[in-house]
Amino acid sequence: MKMNKLMAAGLLGMALLGTAAADRVPADLVQTSGRIVPISGGGWLATWPGVNWRLRIRGESLGLRLDDALNYWVVEVDGQAKLQIAPEPGERLIWLRGLGAGEHDVRLVKRTESSAKAARVLGFELEHGDAALPPATKPAQRIEFIGDSYTAAMGNISPGRACTGPEIGARTDITQGFAVLTARALGAEWQIHAKTGAGLVRNWAGGLPDETHGTHYARALQDDPSSLPARDWLPQTVVIGLGTNDFSTAVKPGEPRDAEALERDFLQAYRALLADLRQRYGDPSILLLSLPLPANGDRLRPLVQRLVDEQQAAGHRRIGLLDWGPLKGGGCGSHPDADDHRHMAELLLARLKELQ
Repeated sequence: MKMNKLMAAGLLGMALLGTAAADRVPADLVQTSGRIVPISGGGWLATWPGVNWRLRIRGESLGLRLDDALNYWVVEVDGQAKLQIAPEPGERLIWLRGLGAGEHDVRLVKRTESSAKAARVLGFELEHGDAALPPATKPAQRIEFIGDSYTAAMGNISPGRACTGPEIGARTDITQGFAVLTARALGAEWQIHAKTGAGLVRNWAGGLPDETHGTHYARALQDDPSSLPARDWLPQTVVIGLGTNDFSTAVKPGEPRDAEALERDFLQAYRALLADLRQRYGDPSILLLSLPLPANGDRLRPLVQRLVDEQQAAGHRRIGLLDWGPLKGGGCGSHPDADDHRHMAELLLARLKELQ
């Protein structure tokens, strides 16, 4: 994929207000969305995909100060992708110019996930004569997505299935994944808590047995066990796509669970997750996702159906199931490609309407 070549416009730690270079945008005029942790002295840390920063400006230029050698980013101006940013070591100031006179709505979105190290967004800057405006009102509708590499849109913009490690990041764009496509179609604020390779109780191929999705879901920053999510995020809808990694590969000798115990523990952990979500969020609509996994006996779909049947029998009427069915899988490692994700968003929107 052809990426824009970006040149650093400066290496200062922070532009001082009133200097000839630029004026820093006050943090209270920057609207953040997702699990983002403020940095003492200015800026924010983030690991989850899809976290974003939004601001309104009057002027033709905006500077973005980043320190991130891992992630890919997209800058959207007035709802259109304007600039793609590739990872690069060190602090840099990237200028977005030629926006045209007048007011603009600008959003910086973290396209990729970085569970092992947080990205640093160090602020936004304006040239003299330009101005930051009060932020837009956040949508009243909120939707949370919990999942794995499918939800994180891993490799979704790849031209083929074969990808090297570095190519996976370059070919991943959460804004073209089913989660963001669905949220935008609903006019909703989104949060995406997805980690590639993570299962509910068993990760892909049984790796890292001491960690699961729940290990990271409990954190605001995946690399910081002490960071806790804000308690004021109360979505009306939660979409959960877990289990692919638990069941897509056969249990190997020496793993802590055999196949029977895996199914039992998966059901128990899923029930606990649903109870926890209801305790924290009230009574959101909850949609569970599944898909065929024929290579290992297609064991996921019956279990998810069983969960939904149990929940509904217990009086929880605002819960449902969506089975993706077969997908083309033209992305990296046979993951859903951009066409798949558009199709998945259409299916998801239709199913969510039925849950209302």
